[in-house]
Amino acid sequence: MPVAVAYLGVVFIWSTTPIAIQFSLQGLDFFTAVSLRMWISAALSLPLLFIMRQPLALNRQALQSYLAGSLGIYGAMMAVYWGSPFIPSGLISVLYGLSPMLSGALAWFWLGERELTRGRILALLLALAGLTLVVVGRLSLDAGSWRGILGTLVSVLCFAGSAVWVKQVNAGLHPMVQTSGTLWVSSLAYLLTVPFFGVHIPQDWSTVSQAGLVYLVLFGSLLGFLLYFHVLKLLPASRVTLITLMAPVLAVFWGYWLKDERLATSSIFGAVLLLAGLSLYQWHQWPDRLLGAKKPV
Repeated sequence: MPVAVAYLGVVFIWSTTPIAIQFSLQGLDFFTAVSLRMWISAALSLPLLFIMRQPLALNRQALQSYLAGSLGIYGAMMAVYWGSPFIPSGLISVLYGLSPMLSGALAWFWLGERELTRGRILALLLALAGLTLVVVGRLSLDAGSWRGILGTLVSVLCFAGSAVWVKQVNAGLHPMVQTSGTLWVSSLAYLLTVPFFGVHIPQDWSTVSQAGLVYLVLFGSLLGFLLYFHVLKLLPASRVTLITLMAPVLAVFWGYWLKDERLATSSIFGAVLLLAGLSLYQWHQWPDRLLGAKKPV
């Protein structure tokens, strides 16, 4: 599959994931919703491996890669599910714009990727300023938003760390093998967590919640992770996480169209700054020349 097609597919799926999570939580507690999603996804990944004639690798390097990926599926998903009911779905995606800066910094020290030129650092600082305005605007409307913001920020940190860790392990796995192995390791982690939260399925489980879960299993987990690991295998980690700066535009639209979600004026202005930072990050040559940076720092 062309990397550009996979990249755009991840952008679309990730832009719809936050609102799908909120739909799936209608009538379900956060742990039941996320664990059901991952357990079903893991079970369905095995037939897909069989159809694609890809055996599940169980060597040491593969297991390390699965563990690295599970930081983004267990850690990141637990945190974002915990906080998502308290903020608009579009804001979750906007906050994920922190990922490029975090993964870029981690990849600089961990992988030796020299993607962060001076112009790109300036761009990411601009994006961070935009994110600050988004957060301040939301907290001024609802003091309870702290839980959603905290959960999302923890999720972002786990996601960025997972992306860099998978790149560092560099197991060379087929994307579907990486997806299935990561889902199974994450599912085991969710199973070990059951005694702390329990699994509770209500008798009057809403159709909307079930539909949200099905979408997250098929697209948010299986197809989304497959495309993501495919892209991650071919592109630098800091460039892959730029997806999280493009998805917010669509995510805010989905939230407005499907749930009538609205952001404060300061949050909208912050989102514009964030996207301006993305533009500078992508086309960083002239800021680099302006700052006198001929080589990546």
